[in-house]
Amino acid sequence: MAHRAPRFAALALALAVAACGGKNKGTTKPGDGTGGGSDATGMTDKGPDGTGTTTGGGGSGGGGSGGPTDTWSAGGDGTGGDGTGGTGGDGTGGAGDGTGGDGGSAEAPKVVPPNLDPDPNEARAAVQSHLKTARDALAQAKPDPDLAIREAREALTVDGTSVDAVVVLAHAYYTKKLYDTAETILDMLYKDREVSHKHPGVFYVYGLIYDKTNQDAKAFAAYKQAVQLKGDYAPALMNLGVHQLQNKQYDEAIATYEKLTGSLGQTDAPTWNNLGSAYRGKSADYDAGSSQQAAWLAKAENALKRATSADKNYGPAYYNLGLLYLDADPFPNPDGSDLDTLVRLQKAKAYFEEYKNLPGVDMKLFDERTKNVDKLIKREEKKRKAKANG
Repeated sequence: MAHRAPRFAALALALAVAACGGKNKGTTKPGDGTGGGSDATGMTDKGPDGTGTTTGGGGSGGGGSGGPTDTWSAGGDGTGGDGTGGTGGDGTGGAGDGTGGDGGSAEAPKVVPPNLDPDPNEARAAVQSHLKTARDALAQAKPDPDLAIREAREALTVDGTSVDAVVVLAHAYYTKKLYDTAETILDMLYKDREVSHKHPGVFYVYGLIYDKTNQDAKAFAAYKQAVQLKGDYAPALMNLGVHQLQNKQYDEAIATYEKLTGSLGQTDAPTWNNLGSAYRGKSADYDAGSSQQAAWLAKAENALKRATSADKNYGPAYYNLGLLYLDADPFPNPDGSDLDTLVRLQKAKAYFEEYKNLPGVDMKLFDERTKNVDKLIKREEKKRKAKANG
């Protein structure tokens, strides 16, 4: 019985081309989207199965910050039946003892061909074991993409049709900062396997690559497609929300981050920080001092403070709180009155000072904001002094 070759044999060609830095420039990859702007920074770099760490940088303007995610564990696709292995029978047959009457003869031995197809359940288990090891390697504090690549290739040796394995492979090359290689692998997959068009992890890793190669519109479209295919895909939602903040699509960003912090239970600092930034951006749609603006400012304050509670060392949340108090004039008290102007400015300064002492601080940004708030504090103190003397 002949061996059955893996249906995704084109992967070998993709890897050979990718190793030379080649890129597929055809029209076989996802279409472009729209987007732009720069109101938020930071993305999530988790793997396609949602594991890994979330990172973020300081936000500016109306946007927030948060780290994108880069792993997703999709269900198995095309398991069993295409690998090699297995053992055959012993191929022996007993001959007659040749005794008896004249003309007697022994029965010819039967030949039993070896079974070269693996058991489907064993193949499926082997693929999942290799993929788990690969994903764990990418999810650890210091990712090991080389181990992930080896394990993904082992999975493909067992099942050459596994879209999951190719996605993990592309993600591993992305982690190694070999963006052209990762993109080429996905391009080949997208061209050769129509089933990949329905795999959210494919679009998620495309989004990661596009973010790193400054293709914002394509990244936005890729994350959006991933979320359309899998509505509870937290890493893709996180990164989609960052682009929505950058594009000043505050209503959409609010819906994204409220889903993350609500039904999906994402209570990490970057997610709360970005929700606070979305609320702050929305508040600008209303007149200063209006009840509508006051309500959104209160929401922003609460979300940002929840970010600091989730991680006391998460600098962007302190920076955004300082920005919130600096810019919102008047700022609402819980009882509906306005916060004293000097108190508001001093709060802003205090949060900027806390931001300065935390990991990832942007000193240029700190110096600019501190200069602004000090100037306003001096102006307010001078104004009060003149009023007291007048």
